[in-house]
Amino acid sequence: MENYKKTMSDMAYERIRDMILNLEIRPGEKIPEEKITEIVKFSRTPVREAIRKLSEDGLVSIYPNRCSEVKYYEVNDIKKIGELRLAQDILSCQLAIQNGSNSDFSQLKDIADKCRNSAEKGEVFERIYWDSQFHLKIAEIGKNDLLIENQEKLYTKIHIIQISKYTNIEDSIKQVSKHYEIVDALYDRDYKRIKLLMCQHLEDFFNIDEEIINMYIN
Repeated sequence: MENYKKTMSDMAYERIRDMILNLEIRPGEKIPEEKITEIVKFSRTPVREAIRKLSEDGLVSIYPNRCSEVKYYEVNDIKKIGELRLAQDILSCQLAIQNGSNSDFSQLKDIADKCRNSAEKGEVFERIYWDSQFHLKIAEIGKNDLLIENQEKLYTKIHIIQISKYTNIEDSIKQVSKHYEIVDALYDRDYKRIKLLMCQHLEDFFNIDEEIINMYIN
């Protein structure tokens, strides 16, 4: 297998992506191309290529005058992403029950511990990272490559939404504590309970319509 060599565009992409995910550039703010070219020490061409790729990822909006800014998700956008996340998370759990082992699920427990510890310390970015890792690990256990790829793309968008909607430590702890119940349901191979738990986990945060929730739990 050949080693992958990063291009200037790849490196610019990673740097800008990190800036976005760490709120160095906030949702709705313009991408400072000139500043980024100075940071990465490249010309504007690879930087603009990186911005186009970030646009494909749903992290950046590009406008006709070539102005680009970090994507800002409106309430309706968040709801749509929540509906998609719910469907994919439930499928991930169902496949994990089908293909996973108790050893796999014990790894989820470890990730859930790290997520809760981060929430208790008020480490927002760390908490969001481990929350994503928890759900991406479930997809990995399910062994569907296309679903894993879709989840990775979706959770990049969710990262921005979670930062924007963060309230306080208490709410954060309450949200991530649901992970332990999800792990228990996976151990029990309880398909019905998994659907209920995922609905409870996501419906309020994403403001998912009751009709959508009832499709899964009734």
